Amino acid sequence: PRPSPEREQLCALMDRLNHLTEMRAREKNRLANSPSSIHASIRKMLRFIQAQVKEIKVQIRELIRSNQRLNEQAQLMQAVVGVGENTAWSILAYLSEITQLNRNQLVALAGVAPYNRDSGKTKGKRKIQGGRQKLRDVLFMAAKTAATHNSHIKPYYEGIRARGKPYKWALTAVMRKLLIHLQVILKNYEASLA
Repeated sequence: PRPSPEREQLCALMDRLNHLTEMRAREKNRLANSPSSIHASIRKMLRFIQAQVKEIKVQIRELIRSNQRLNEQAQLMQAVVGVGENTAWSILAYLSEITQLNRNQLVALAGVAPYNRDSGKTKGKRKIQGGRQKLRDVLFMAAKTAATHNSHIKPYYEGIRARGKPYKWALTAVMRKLLIHLQVILKNYEASLA
């Protein structure tokens, strides 16, 4: 189903926030790798971009506070250790159908489902692919934090690493677990409203 007008507006604001964040990173790289004669111009641009980032974040917060459902969903997600404002906002914007999907559909749509690469008798490595890149990026950062600080996810992550799995493989598993956990929380919230 088509997202609500509030979610469409949130998506547009999140896209703009991502654009500004990318511009800020480029300008910081220019500052580090350019002659000092243009540093004043780059710093001026950085101040302008930072002011725009703050303004967009204020608009996002006001939009979410103005909608009771979005506000409660954002607060529920942020109560999970590892999930911050940006992750909650991104899920609300880019995965509005989170409560309507089953687990397999959810992780496939987010791009964290392992697909096999088998052919005949050959068994290839499982890899993630497709899905919504903007969502996967914020989930990766949330998973890094959760793997370190979340008392439920940290042992899960450490168990995977103890079995000899690579770092990114383990973090992808944490991303899936975290996303499914958030889905359960939001589904329970939806059920309580019915």
